[in-house]
Amino acid sequence: MQAGEYQNDEEPFSELFCPYCGLSKEKASFYSEDVIEKARELATNYAIEELNKAFGKMAKSINRKKGIIKMTYKPLKKVNVRELKEKDTQEVEFQCTICNHHTKVLYCAGASKIFCPYCGLDL
Repeated sequence: MQAGEYQNDEEPFSELFCPYCGLSKEKASFYSEDVIEKARELATNYAIEELNKAFGKMAKSINRKKGIIKMTYKPLKKVNVRELKEKDTQEVEFQCTICNHHTKVLYCAGASKIFCPYCGLDL
């Protein structure tokens, strides 16, 4: 889904349709455990980057001053972020002919139907 279409104040969405089965649910229902875990991994890596930057600057500042205190730190390692796509899937963008919204789905060979997540139309 495109952020500009999804986060549109003029057309707020309380429910969305699953692009694979067409069933309607509340927006929060579409976050799978894999997606939530990937979001946690990305957030953790962002926090690690920010901490490493802050401690790096602090160490340089302290060590520039001539004194008896020296600061050393070992940068934190980032966590591994898993890919959510399968090797045999391809990301394909569709545009709905009714509401004109766009959606990208993981399209597998043999998948017969794709639904618009905004209006539920069978694309």
